Amino acid sequence: MSLREIRPIAHEAAREQVPHAHAEGQLFTVKSGVVSIEAGGGRWLMPTGCIGWVPPYASHGAHIHGAMAGMSLYFDEAWSRAAMPETLKVVRLSPLLAALLDTLAQAEPPCGPVLAHYLAVFADDFIRQPAQTLFLPMPQEPRLLRMATALLASPDDNTGLDGWAARIGMARRTLTRHFQADTGWSLAQWRQQLRMQAAMERLVAGESVTAVALGLGYASVSSFIALFRRYTGTTPRAYLALGKD
Repeated sequence: MSLREIRPIAHEAAREQVPHAHAEGQLFTVKSGVVSIEAGGGRWLMPTGCIGWVPPYASHGAHIHGAMAGMSLYFDEAWSRAAMPETLKVVRLSPLLAALLDTLAQAEPPCGPVLAHYLAVFADDFIRQPAQTLFLPMPQEPRLLRMATALLASPDDNTGLDGWAARIGMARRTLTRHFQADTGWSLAQWRQQLRMQAAMERLVAGESVTAVALGLGYASVSSFIALFRRYTGTTPRAYLALGKD
């Protein structure tokens, strides 16, 4: 049977899931709250209304930021490799994906040929959806990784390039060149992505839009809201309301 298990997820507080792997492919949805996934040398953020795919035997860990609700579905290895992406992917829930998930999670879900048809449609639509942009690649060079890890812990740290070069013992030009080579991004782009992830986590934790914007160093609340809309397609307040529907 291709669909092995459906497991609801509900947590009232933040928690950490250590890196692990399993033979089954895993789909997981976030109905409310925010989850960050660490896998494949990077960090994905899964806000409300997203669904993520982890292929068989892919090592992955998770951090749940405050209260969270969702669902995990586990699929056998053969179906996972034949029908779904080979690497981790996070997408927004399309209306079709959401409807199919609701059908699969019913007390009496479809089975046999009907289930196979539903899963084929699900896999096709999932593959067609664009990957979410809330991905943060991590550098592999030890000194750069130490810097990136420190910024993950303190995203509001405003230390500039010269300051970081001195702190990790690397020339400024070498830092920028190696960081771009390791991640594909400039440090400025990477920090902007990091701060957007941190903003979502803090909003879900209950901080006000103003406190998040100013606490993360945005020039103004309006500039933060504009950037948030560019990333998510909605305002911070509307985004938070999604998890309360």
